[in-house]
Amino acid sequence: MYISFLAIMPKDLAEGLADNGHLIEEWQDWVIANVIAVNYLNSLMVLSARTDFPLTIPTGYSVKYVQNSGSFYQTISQLTTEMRGALTSARVDLNRVHTGMERVPDDLKKMALLVKHADFDLILTLFPDSFNNIEQLVNDSLVVLRKPEKNFEQVLNLLIEIDYLLGVGSNDQIISLQVYDVKTQWTLLTKLVIELAKRAETTRESLLLQFSWVLQEFARSGSTFPDSLRGFIISLLLPKIVEIDRTSDLLSTITKTYLDVSVRFTNEQISNNGHLPLLSQDEERQRYLNQFRRDLQPQVVQIARLALKQHKEFLQRDKNRQANYETLLANTSSANLTNILR
Repeated sequence: MYISFLAIMPKDLAEGLADNGHLIEEWQDWVIANVIAVNYLNSLMVLSARTDFPLTIPTGYSVKYVQNSGSFYQTISQLTTEMRGALTSARVDLNRVHTGMERVPDDLKKMALLVKHADFDLILTLFPDSFNNIEQLVNDSLVVLRKPEKNFEQVLNLLIEIDYLLGVGSNDQIISLQVYDVKTQWTLLTKLVIELAKRAETTRESLLLQFSWVLQEFARSGSTFPDSLRGFIISLLLPKIVEIDRTSDLLSTITKTYLDVSVRFTNEQISNNGHLPLLSQDEERQRYLNQFRRDLQPQVVQIARLALKQHKEFLQRDKNRQANYETLLANTSSANLTNILR
């Protein structure tokens, strides 16, 4: 029993740490792409008001995502509708993930305390409840995250096709560059939601693997399980508890930052841009383009500061995460366990 579990634990934990490390390093840039993509889209909408033209379709190419290749103006309208829908839906979905992930640490602490201090009957009664709570929260987050992942990938496919079709024709280079810029930023946003879904999936698999094993071992040992078994399980389980806590905290931090950025910067921009393709005067179009350029830099700076603040707070919590669990286990006894678990 001991050997088989030791064979699983180090590899699984190391992979989790490596995956989280990638997300920790990149997420701030990905979140910033939110406001940049919307700003570039609005500029593109203004540019599309200058002139309309058909997209060039190469011989043998089958258009998959553009609904009206005969009109660039209509294509940008389609892009705007799909981007607006994806961003609006993502705000709701990521808020749900954030709310769920905030609840995970409480159940993790209960599970650690039960394994360390509870008697046999209490473990078999309460451990599955906390396990099921976390599993439900993680599964719900995974299901919810699949929706923005699909929506963002759909928009990205549309952008890739528009970019390709503009590249094969003799078109306005400014428009082509603007489409490329929107595609670049949207690629970063798509990476963000894909990585969030991956972390939820990793957490779910880790939870099922490690914590199901714990419950099975206690049930197999019966009410006479030795303290040595309890201590051994804690020594192996605690790093996984800390890792799941870290992942849920990371998901909560990222989704909260994304929501803050949406509320403060992109909600209004994406909701109230329907008039931009209707601008008919060059002077009016230029005024809007200049305004977008002026607004972008200070907005990016504010978002970068917000993301950095959230990132530093996460790193500070992470620095003390293992020690906090160890202190909790050391300062709790069987006598006061029931009051703590209430």
